[in-house]
Amino acid sequence: MLEMEAPVTEINSSLSLSRIGATGPCLLVRIYPVQGIEAPLELGAQPISVGRCSESSLVLADDSVSRRHALLEADGEGGHLVSDLGSTNGTFVNERRITEPVRLAAGDRVRFGKQIFKYLGPDRIEANYHEVIYKSMTTDGLTGAHTRRYLLETMERELEQSRRTGNSVCVLMLDLDRFKSINDTWGHLAGDLVLVEFARRIRTGLRGGDFLARYGGEEFAVLLSRTAPDEAMRIAERIREATAHEPVRFEEQSIAMTVSIGVASGTAATVASAEELLGQADERLYHAKRSGRNQVCG
Repeated sequence: MLEMEAPVTEINSSLSLSRIGATGPCLLVRIYPVQGIEAPLELGAQPISVGRCSESSLVLADDSVSRRHALLEADGEGGHLVSDLGSTNGTFVNERRITEPVRLAAGDRVRFGKQIFKYLGPDRIEANYHEVIYKSMTTDGLTGAHTRRYLLETMERELEQSRRTGNSVCVLMLDLDRFKSINDTWGHLAGDLVLVEFARRIRTGLRGGDFLARYGGEEFAVLLSRTAPDEAMRIAERIREATAHEPVRFEEQSIAMTVSIGVASGTAATVASAEELLGQADERLYHAKRSGRNQVCG
């Protein structure tokens, strides 16, 4: 299971967005892992070293980050370049490992080990910054799925609508089988890649209006829109098949992946809260685990 919080030392943490206006300096905003709202890192003309050692300009106290990991430099045209300094776990731009300096574009995702940042250019900086902060509160920065808190809020709204319409609310609880052994065998970066690919495969089985959330660690939940229980079972089976269809490639390794899924449905007349409905799905998920894994229980 991934740690959801890792300390980071910011530079220029007193930056006031109110003085920036429509344009301003470029910013680096951490989007994963994150808890609460952090001050952005203002990027200027001076080079910024990134690493785990205390001498770095941007200190990331995370074992996945090398002591001297990367360097951010102004490109002379109002933007910035990022270079890897021979780090063990690599520097990535939009999930592509870089081997030479790369010029960053507004909106790029920059990853140092497990730490993921978003690069914001000088145009519309205030609006862009607040958009990133909103997304960081409602979206998991690693997988792009929604957060557990946002899922619960959305489910409560669905149950409130169910009180008026009588429509059922369906939810899936999904848990990757033997995920701990993936981290133990290939490391947390491989585990990160598996989680990202798992979320992508879940989406291939969903429809417009369905809601995917990362519930915690390797556990995900799906809120299905206007779905009968038998259709929910078919969607869950489709996701199970897509997950196990082929292994995930990590460097030169092939990592097999399967999922156990619990399915529950109810109306406002039969379940009192979102937590109760999720609890029912969770019980069925663990029945699937106890029954041999890689299956759907409803």
